[in-house]
Amino acid sequence: MRRISIPVGILVLLAGVSTVPARASDPGLTVLTFLELGAGARATALGEAFVSVADDASATYWNPAGLLLIEHNDVLGAHHEWIQDFKHEFVAFGAHRGRHALGLSFIGLYTADIESRDETGAYAGMFGFSNNAISASYAFQAVRDLGVGGTVRYSRESVVGTQDGDFSLSGFSFDLGTRWQSPWQGLAAAAVLRHLGGQMSYDFEGAQTFDLPTALQGGLSYQRRELGQGILTVAADVIAARGDDVSFHAGAEYAYHGQFLLGAGVKSGFENENVSFGLGYDNKVQVYYAFTPIYSDLGSSHRISLGYRW
Repeated sequence: MRRISIPVGILVLLAGVSTVPARASDPGLTVLTFLELGAGARATALGEAFVSVADDASATYWNPAGLLLIEHNDVLGAHHEWIQDFKHEFVAFGAHRGRHALGLSFIGLYTADIESRDETGAYAGMFGFSNNAISASYAFQAVRDLGVGGTVRYSRESVVGTQDGDFSLSGFSFDLGTRWQSPWQGLAAAAVLRHLGGQMSYDFEGAQTFDLPTALQGGLSYQRRELGQGILTVAADVIAARGDDVSFHAGAEYAYHGQFLLGAGVKSGFENENVSFGLGYDNKVQVYYAFTPIYSDLGSSHRISLGYRW
């Protein structure tokens, strides 16, 4: 349980704008910020430098063009134990046939009931909130080395049990992505414009309108095969998100015999986290664990992914 000593009247705003780690600048008035929490343990371990690396069903989040890297079918589920009892869930499916690829995904963020207090500090009851999103993605191999893709996503954010009643907002957003496999062996570049859409507001009279957390992410990755007895992947991304400072992300992963994975990442522009680590196994069945220390006495972040490809 998390104790919050603020007026009930601003709990709706709290649910909308304070559910991601604080960055170096004012997060701005945006809603559905749970969509910024990423997807999958492997991406977390690589510091979220994943826009050109995503080659499984998590591409439905990171870059829909990455669905073209799936051989046939891929399913992935991820559970995230985040700060203050927040639980973040992700489930996705991807399929690739010829020049086309499709994907479906679900994202959810939940927590136990939260204690609220009024302006005087008196107990004002318990409330809860939930955030959910479902999406459908499509990718197309435009030319031999260039893929493009898009995602349409329906998201809903709900606050229940406050003294002022229950509130929610919902709407559609869109992602557009591309990935280019360069003529230099192992080098790829990619970019995605994520969470495009109009302003939203909660369903009560006089509610303020909010922007979506639109973000542009671009990056490069390089994969060196036959390095020792494994494969080395290095990646670097830049993310420019609405209301935030530009952040820089980098990660590296070594796949021993192509199956046993060890990864690490760094990122700048965040006040409470800057490094991550992970390890896993991937040979049709994928198991991956990622750990991120979070500062300011907020605890740590643990994420595990389970996947299967056939």
